[in-house]
Amino acid sequence: MNDLKKYRLNMIFDVRSVTAEAQIEKIQKLLSSLGATLEETKDLGVKDFVRVTDRRMPNAHYVQFYVSAGTTLPVVFREKLRLDRTIKRILFQAC
Repeated sequence: MNDLKKYRLNMIFDVRSVTAEAQIEKIQKLLSSLGATLEETKDLGVKDFVRVTDRRMPNAHYVQFYVSAGTTLPVVFREKLRLDRTIKRILFQAC
C-alpha cells in the first residue's frame, strides 16, 4: 500500500499553441485520474527565462500544483506526459 505524501509540482508550459487555462485543466484532470488529491493551484503567470535556450521562446507560463498522492505519482505522471511538447519542465518537490 502506498503512503500518502504531499508534493509541490512546478510546471512550465509553452502556451504558444494552447491556452494556459486549457493546460491547467488538463493537468488537474490527469492528477485526479492518477489518484492524487489536488489541494491548491497557483498560476504564477508568464515569466522570462534567465537563460534563453530558444530565441523563439524567451518566456513561458509557470504554474504550481499542491497535491497529496502516493509515492509512485512522480514517476507515473512524468511517463504520461513524456511526449507532450507543450510542457517544458516538470519538477516534483516533497513538502
